[in-house]
Amino acid sequence: MDTKYYCRNCKGLRHHTIIAEKKTRGAEDYDYFQWSDDYFIIECKGCETISFLRIYGNTEMVEHDDEGNIDYVNKITLYPNYIENGREVDNFYYLPREINTIYEETLSAFKADAFILTAGGFRAIIEATCNHLKIRKDDLSKRIDLLHGKGYLSLNESKRLHSIRFLGNDALHEMETPKKEQLLILLEIVNHLLENLFIHDRKIANKIDTLIDSYEDFSKLLRNKISKELLGKEFNLFEMLGKSKRLMKANDVKEFESQLITDIENEKIQFLAVIKNDTETIYKVVKAPDFIFDF
Repeated sequence: MDTKYYCRNCKGLRHHTIIAEKKTRGAEDYDYFQWSDDYFIIECKGCETISFLRIYGNTEMVEHDDEGNIDYVNKITLYPNYIENGREVDNFYYLPREINTIYEETLSAFKADAFILTAGGFRAIIEATCNHLKIRKDDLSKRIDLLHGKGYLSLNESKRLHSIRFLGNDALHEMETPKKEQLLILLEIVNHLLENLFIHDRKIANKIDTLIDSYEDFSKLLRNKISKELLGKEFNLFEMLGKSKRLMKANDVKEFESQLITDIENEKIQFLAVIKNDTETIYKVVKAPDFIFDF
C-alpha cells in the first residue's frame, strides 16, 4: 500500500501490507449518487500489528480548493480504535477491578471522540481510587488533598489531580466539551497516578528488593523465609531474615518483632515458638507455614 496508516503499536504512520480485502460499489438515483465501501485487513510492515481498515467515499464527499477545483475525499476508519499521541498503561490487569473497569470504559470513550464522557471518566477514576484507598469524604477536593496528606501522593501530584476535577466538573455540570489536547494531558496524569499506586510495585515483586514498612509485608517475608529444612532449629529474628533485614528500618523491626511475639502467643502464628533468654529472643521453627505468600 502506498498510503501510510496509523499503527497503534508503533505509535505513528507506517506502511502496511494488505492481507485480505473486499471492495463494494453502488449507485442510486439513476447513477446520480455513487458510492464505494472498501474493507481491508492490513499488517504493519514494521511490527506486524494487524488492523482493520475501512475506506468509504461517495459523490457528495468533495472539497473545493482556492481555485474552485473539486477533489473527492474518503472517510478512513481504522479498527481497533486508538488514541493518537496517547498511551494506555501497561499491565492494566494489575489495577483493582473497579478501577480497571472505569479506566477501560473511559479509554473507549476517548477513542470514540466522546470527549465529555472522557473527562467525566477521568474524574470517576479519581473517585474510585479514593474509594479503594478508603478515603471517605463527600467533597472530591478534600479527598484529593487527603491522598497527599496520607502519603499516597506528593503535593505536586495532588495538585495535578485537581486539574482533572476542574475539567471533569466543567464537562459534566456545564456541558463544556474539553479539547483533545487537554484530555491527552489528563490521560498522562491518570496513567502516572495508577502506575505509582497500583502497578509498579506489582511489576517489581519477586524481581528486586523493596522497602518493607508494614507488618503485613514483614509477615509475608518471614513466612517465605521458613522452609521444611529449618524444622526444629532455633534462630534469632535477624538470623531468620538473613540479608532481607536491610529492607527494614531499625525502629520498624522493633515494632514488627513485638507484634510477631504477640501473634505467636495468641496462636495467630503457629509455625514459630518463642524461646527467650537473657539477651535476646530466640525462635524455634515448629512447623512449616500452612502456605507461602508471593512476595
